[in-house]
Amino acid sequence: RAYKRPKRQSVREARITEKLEKQQKLEQERRKRQKHQEYLASILQHARDFKEFHRSNQSKISRLTKAMMSHHAMVEREQKKEQERIEKERLRRLMAEDEEGYRKLIDQEKDKRLAYLLEQTDEYIGNLTDMVREHKETLKKMKKRKKSTRRATEGGEDNKEGGDDDGERRVTVIETSTGEKLTGEDAPKKAELE
Repeated sequence: RAYKRPKRQSVREARITEKLEKQQKLEQERRKRQKHQEYLASILQHARDFKEFHRSNQSKISRLTKAMMSHHAMVEREQKKEQERIEKERLRRLMAEDEEGYRKLIDQEKDKRLAYLLEQTDEYIGNLTDMVREHKETLKKMKKRKKSTRRATEGGEDNKEGGDDDGERRVTVIETSTGEKLTGEDAPKKAELE
């Protein structure tokens, strides 16, 4: 009894079993193919999503780049306009001979080259003024000497009898810085004072 006699399979049962095995094999292959198809479809979908993501990023970056370029161009245009406006204002003040306003604009602009040129011009004008003043003083002295020599020659001996010439006479003066009174030989001549 421990051993059972195997039941003999009939042809019919064998066919049914064979048919079931075939169906199971076909089902397994179909499931395997379907799983593989789903896997491939997911890979393709991921590739599409990946491309779309990077395309949208690229378009965002290009839009941002264009926006920044236009912003910088606009800022540059505004700076140029402002610079032209300041330049026109500076020229207007220069033509109107408003030296103080002109210098103020140059200081605001921090234009070192123009400031240096103005400094040089002021120095040059100062030197010219000093030279003109010295020239006028020399001319005055020369005229006085000529007048005194003419008087001396015209008056002749009258001046000799009358004493010292007016230009040669010493004048008493008080020095303003020290308050000291200069008289006699220390006092300057009248020609030296004028």
